[in-house]
Amino acid sequence: MSTLAGEFWVCGDCRSINNAGARQCYNCRTPRDRAAVDPSEIDPSTHGRLREIELPEFRASRWAAMLATVLILAVAVLQVVQFNVSAALIDQILGGTAGTLEQLVYVGSVGILAFGVVALALIAVFAAQYWAGISPIAVVVAIVAVAVVGSGGELSRRSILGAYTPLGESAPVGAHGIPQILWHAFDVAVLGLGVPALALSALAARSFSLRDRNPRLRAFVSTTLAYSALLVVQVGLFSSVYVGYVAERYLVTLLPLLAVGLCAWISRGAPRERRVVVPVWVALIALAALVPLEQLLTPGAIVNTFTPAPLAELDSEALQRLALVAAAVAAGALVLFVPPRRAWICAAVVGIGLALVSADTVRLVRDASAHENRAAVGSAPPGWLDDARIDDATLLVNGDRIWTSIARTVFWNRAVRDVVRIEPAEVPFPPDTPAVSVGEDGVLRTEDGNSLDRGVVVAPDTLTLAGEPLLGRPQGDSDVPGLTAWRVEPPARVVLSRVGFLPNGDFVHKAQITVYRCRPGTLDVTILGKSGKPVRAFVDGIRVATLETPAGTAAVHRIPTPPYADGTHACGFELQTPGYAGSTTIVFTPQ
Repeated sequence: MSTLAGEFWVCGDCRSINNAGARQCYNCRTPRDRAAVDPSEIDPSTHGRLREIELPEFRASRWAAMLATVLILAVAVLQVVQFNVSAALIDQILGGTAGTLEQLVYVGSVGILAFGVVALALIAVFAAQYWAGISPIAVVVAIVAVAVVGSGGELSRRSILGAYTPLGESAPVGAHGIPQILWHAFDVAVLGLGVPALALSALAARSFSLRDRNPRLRAFVSTTLAYSALLVVQVGLFSSVYVGYVAERYLVTLLPLLAVGLCAWISRGAPRERRVVVPVWVALIALAALVPLEQLLTPGAIVNTFTPAPLAELDSEALQRLALVAAAVAAGALVLFVPPRRAWICAAVVGIGLALVSADTVRLVRDASAHENRAAVGSAPPGWLDDARIDDATLLVNGDRIWTSIARTVFWNRAVRDVVRIEPAEVPFPPDTPAVSVGEDGVLRTEDGNSLDRGVVVAPDTLTLAGEPLLGRPQGDSDVPGLTAWRVEPPARVVLSRVGFLPNGDFVHKAQITVYRCRPGTLDVTILGKSGKPVRAFVDGIRVATLETPAGTAAVHRIPTPPYADGTHACGFELQTPGYAGSTTIVFTPQ
């Protein structure tokens, strides 16, 4: 039947009028093929149900909905895993170490597995909405099949994780992880400036109390809360072991969900739901007053906590704390007291606030990056090896330079073929850096006992290699020792190493020099008198001389090697002073 409004049909169960295209009654959800009644046959003088409607046996689809929720969360976890292992592999490749076939296959397998889980989640969603009679056994069989295909038929942790097996090992997580979870939960609110989190709590209260029966809203709220809880616990435990403060950058995927929640809250008339929102608001204020500021505002935390970063510019911790608490109070006031017809003001405040915070954070990150770059490599051109047309070089690291300086040297110089570290130094970049040891004769040997055969080796200035220095990059205005490119005759050999010296050559209390393949001769040390205190010289633990260098002067002191120095072992020299002194050249002069 049609009217001026168009085609329609009437529900025989509740008498509701529905559009012609509706597949079920908007009021009682009865399917059209069972409930539709010809309007011309309705007696307007009667009331109640028009006729008895037979419905098929009800088969609950709750299991499918639960399965869909679990699979959606599994997809999020797989995405996090793939992101981390892919980033590690990219760092490794940028470091000059090619990815192994096992690593590449694993990254691809995670992607395939995630795709399969997505497909299963979509099937489960379809089953929950339209196919309640689907067998749970069929879905379980499908999940097992995807798992077997993704693991290649072998379900051991080694076969699944491959070269990234350490990622699956348990971390030493203890009770100290609970505060980190709490601070990360607070940062979820900070991420959206407080307002979206309170709006989401109002939506949750309205949806779970069934005052809003919209199934899409209930699905959104349930998924958002489940994903938020999973992410906060995961990132909090991870941070408690590997970061030490709030790692907001891993929570940023929640921001789109918070924005959608805020818009949904506004579109529904900004319901107050004070029974839930007020306690959440009070908890938010309490956390703002109690969270340790070093969790959000430490100098090294700017790369992890972008949103609260601008607070670091305030003069004192009291002002920082006051600003944090005031923001929490203002967020609750907006949600609870702005008239519903003016609720768009909340979205405007959040949008403008995040824009201002982003602009200021960009400036802070730019300044911090420039400072860190100067400290790591200085202001001289970073591609110094490529500029000198040096090819096929090996970068030797011994822990004297921060890892970011190593990364920048590798990034800006295609001449660096690989990176090798001297034990016991540990460097996070590049991943899986091969190790070498220094023997008594100074020869660098790999873990299998073979000598390191390289033509060009780039080493920090704390190491002197046997060979010809091709090019040097002084310390300059950086905070790390300089670098020197050496042309060496294989095998690569260290002649002299220094430990305990500052990049500018100063030392306090104690410094050590090791001469490899030690033979008769002298260690010639140029000392700059700083405090004027005497310097005691030791060789292999035996005091051999007292070096006097008055303050403001410089002197060359020659320390002889012990009588048993015959070129078969190393000699250890040690300089001790109750004050501090400087140094310039330190060389070994054989007889």
